[in-house]
Amino acid sequence: MLSTLLAACASNGRPLVLPGPNPAGSRLSLNSEMEWTRISASRFQLWTIDGELLNRLYLIPSVRERDYIFLGSRQTKRRPDGAYFKPGMRADELRDLIVDGLAASGAVNIAPSNLRPTTFGDREGLRFEVSLANEEGLKYQGMVAAFEHDKELALAIFLAPSEYYYPRDAEKVSRMLDTLRWK
Repeated sequence: MLSTLLAACASNGRPLVLPGPNPAGSRLSLNSEMEWTRISASRFQLWTIDGELLNRLYLIPSVRERDYIFLGSRQTKRRPDGAYFKPGMRADELRDLIVDGLAASGAVNIAPSNLRPTTFGDREGLRFEVSLANEEGLKYQGMVAAFEHDKELALAIFLAPSEYYYPRDAEKVSRMLDTLRWK
């Protein structure tokens, strides 16, 4: 699924995220209440506590115009349709774009819920929850936070299995996502 693709691309790993303020690449930052292992690449970070299949926080500081929502490819005349970001999208369009990206990454039975506006420092953004399953049928719950900056999108997605791992960490991760900031 998404994490396998990301881990395959990862390099420059910084092994540990400590509690407190942390950079999430470029000018994106957030505060963590717990320790994570970090895998960094040039345009994203993947954080996990127990291993990427058990919990993962995917952080993209800058999805550029016409980029595939989870990076990788760009929109072209030959490839006009897909989960490509465009500045100025409405909250429901961004939610649908992220859901389309999850589906393209192999997730099934995706059900977003509780789309709501929120503020990240001085940036207007959105939050929502999602439930889904991987290709093997393991059920996940997750939460998404996103906001625009400089005609680009900052994106954070947390996913963990519905049993045990999501309930264990959801409250702390939700508070972490509230601290997302663009500096």
